Amino acid sequence: MLGHQVYLIEEFKQASKHHGAVSQRPEHLGTSRTLYGLKNAVRRDIIHAWIENHQDITFDDWVSLIDGLYHGISYEERCTPPTLFTKYRAYRQQVSLSQLDRWLGQLEGWAEVDSTCQSVFTAQDMLANWDGWRDLLERLTQDENINKRRASLVLLTTPITNSPDKRLIQQALKHVDILKHENDKLITKAISWVLRKGIKQHRADIESYLDQHADTLPAIAVRETRRKLETGKK
Repeated sequence: MLGHQVYLIEEFKQASKHHGAVSQRPEHLGTSRTLYGLKNAVRRDIIHAWIENHQDITFDDWVSLIDGLYHGISYEERCTPPTLFTKYRAYRQQVSLSQLDRWLGQLEGWAEVDSTCQSVFTAQDMLANWDGWRDLLERLTQDENINKRRASLVLLTTPITNSPDKRLIQQALKHVDILKHENDKLITKAISWVLRKGIKQHRADIESYLDQHADTLPAIAVRETRRKLETGKK
């Protein structure tokens, strides 16, 4: 374990003592990890303070830190890498997709998956290496690990919201079609999320898909997507 990780863990522990724990329990987050119970804002402040003092960290040490955090015993450790991905963009773009795939395998539950997958990787990231990303995303839909299958959906929520590129929405709907028969909330709620997020840039595609597949989609996805289409609200 790198000294950087040890430092962050100690900061999380101390902050938990001083700020008190939030009411969330591990089972609410879908994780079995140790939970220090920090508010997200407190955790982010700790990470940002560390980043300010480590602008010159090498790529190898940065990767080692992220790898250690993804193998950490606590929920807070596993949710720290997304901030490091965002703040060290040049390093993020050097990470191989095979390495990302391995890190995704260390996530457990909706909160851990979404922390890494919801808003870190952009449409520009994906389209710059579309063949590689498409292959990774499609492998994730077939993975025996349900957390990776959720990741295959959540990774596309921000790209389809921000980009009109048809490759992204077509890929997202392909994933929905593959996974729509699963009953676990990790998947059904992610399907609803993808369909609702797609409305901003791809309304016609979402309307057409819903018209054709409503009978086979999870009921929650149909209900929430129709409400979004009709009212503009979740």
